[in-house]
Amino acid sequence: MSSYNEFKAQTKRRRRRKTIRRVGVLVVTIAVILALAWVITWIVESMMDEDAPPDSASTSEASSDVTATPAPDTSEQTGEQAQPAGWNVVGPIQGTLDQTITTPDYRMIALPENGRVDTSYFANAVFIGDSVSQGWQVYENAIRDVSTFCAYKGAGPDGVVNNAQMPLADGTRVAMQDHIAQTLAAKQPEHIYILFGANSLKSLTVENFIIYYGKMLDWLQTVCRPDAQIYIQAVTPVTAAYEASDARYSQANLYAVNNALAQMAYERGLYFVDLNEALAGDDGYTIPEYSAPDGIHLQAAGYRVWLDYLAGHTAYSATAPYLEGSPYYKAPTA
Repeated sequence: MSSYNEFKAQTKRRRRRKTIRRVGVLVVTIAVILALAWVITWIVESMMDEDAPPDSASTSEASSDVTATPAPDTSEQTGEQAQPAGWNVVGPIQGTLDQTITTPDYRMIALPENGRVDTSYFANAVFIGDSVSQGWQVYENAIRDVSTFCAYKGAGPDGVVNNAQMPLADGTRVAMQDHIAQTLAAKQPEHIYILFGANSLKSLTVENFIIYYGKMLDWLQTVCRPDAQIYIQAVTPVTAAYEASDARYSQANLYAVNNALAQMAYERGLYFVDLNEALAGDDGYTIPEYSAPDGIHLQAAGYRVWLDYLAGHTAYSATAPYLEGSPYYKAPTA
């Protein structure tokens, strides 16, 4: 028994010695790490002190003998003087109207391609816009008799905010805000598509256009159903000839406007749809077979491509009628 007790005592002593050694190693390791951290900090601070600029007094004295360099011209440019820059363009990115998001690019914020829906999806959609949106009611297309349209000739977001009297596609003049509110109350749509810009940029500055657009969204979100999916659509492209006739529709200007709209959608939790992907060619202008003769509106082929693009760029919904073979499709239950 004594030998067993002695064995237990020896075991305890060995464990105690191992514990002490481990604690010692840990303490030494921590001390070394702290010492290294102090040395690194001291080196960095020394380097920063060496690179620090002279005090303000000496700087002002030194600069008093130097001729001031004029500030660069930051006035607004249009056309070829200020080409849009973005993720696929080398060079500085042109600033946008609102800098809450640093130099956004609407192509990066836009809703990506998603599961493709069939036409029945648009039966529960309302399109709000100007004469470009009226084209849905003019040309033969798959949703002309399916969707609901609050489209007004010559209108803009300021018309909605001010409840202006504007003509519908059939020529009937209505108070825009009242008409939209009544339509939303009656239809309770799940999806709302907005497009203004074709007319607004002629009567409003870019800054005022964006301000009114925000005010319109503020109001719209109070009258639509809380779970409605709101899609802000990019201002559609124009032809090169139209750009040449009106600098307000230069690619640089439309790029800045669409950046601001995409940012607005992002900050409000809405969706931005980049129609340029469907309607513009590699040169950034409307593809000729989609453009109406005036260079700013669209013809029938443009609406067919537009609808196809919308059908493949929707926010996910468990109840959406996805086509067989596309993501999220669910076979009907027996």
